[in-house]
Amino acid sequence: MLFTTIDEIKNFLPIGAGNDFLKLKPHIQNAENKYLKVLLGAGMYDELQEFYEAEYPAEPTKTQEATKILLEKVQHAVIHLAYYLGFDFMNVTASSAGFQRTESDKLKGLYKYQEDNLKQYFSDSGFNALDDVLVFLEDNIEHFGEFKLEPNYNALKQSFLPTVKIVEEIPFNMQGSRLTLLALQPSVKFVEDTTIRTTLGDVIYLALKEEMVSDNPDAGYVALLPYIRKPLVYLASALLMEETGATLGDKGLYFEKTDTTVQNTKIKGPSEAERIAAMIARNRNMGYAYLDMLKSYLATNFEIYEGTTARFSRDNTGKKTFWA
Repeated sequence: MLFTTIDEIKNFLPIGAGNDFLKLKPHIQNAENKYLKVLLGAGMYDELQEFYEAEYPAEPTKTQEATKILLEKVQHAVIHLAYYLGFDFMNVTASSAGFQRTESDKLKGLYKYQEDNLKQYFSDSGFNALDDVLVFLEDNIEHFGEFKLEPNYNALKQSFLPTVKIVEEIPFNMQGSRLTLLALQPSVKFVEDTTIRTTLGDVIYLALKEEMVSDNPDAGYVALLPYIRKPLVYLASALLMEETGATLGDKGLYFEKTDTTVQNTKIKGPSEAERIAAMIARNRNMGYAYLDMLKSYLATNFEIYEGTTARFSRDNTGKKTFWA
């Protein structure tokens, strides 16, 4: 486990010194087991645990310096997710008579909206920190050979939309939310299988996936990625909006407005049907426009991929490229 004292937790959350670490311990373990070990893999987690337990050297190597930064990012994610997972349980007392809400004459429980906002804060902060961990690992992979051996590394490298950072470079505003990216994944997979792969053709698609995990990927295949990511995220977001039904979030499409009855209060709720339809149409149209750009790029750069696709052919007499 990557925490052993309350003082360590206070580096990431302003909690009181009177908190009992033993009460927090099971929730920290749950967060590590449910999210961190799945993300990093057993080998990388064990290496991080070993680093945590060892004494930090007076003259660290660059790899040790990078691992220290990684550990801090991981701890930030874990403790926020621990409070998110254990939030309800930490607010009750378990006795022989069952569960009771914890209150005293001096301390009162939170209002429902405060509880909801706090749980959302812990959830957003924890999951977004996990995305930060992935970005840091990807940017500093030369220091983390153990992670390169994990199946998750290949999955990350072969994903067209691996992190929120990549998506927002398109640009596609996800408000920094990894939860939204996770909610998009089923739609991303469907669009990738039914639209992107068929557009590229199996040979180019499989060759591209292979190049993406290479230490020195072919420049021609790397150049394809921006053309793939744009139609993929817009078409996938339209599909998610259609399925969930303004702002795309991990729970679907929502709108926000000011409450006219309570000052400085905003109301967030499901978007109206007309708004959902308009946003779906907008994103889908943008997705297909970007898909046309992908097709045009493939046709214009036919020579780079010649012999690797059956999706388009070359008329050497008229010197024209056309879709088969």
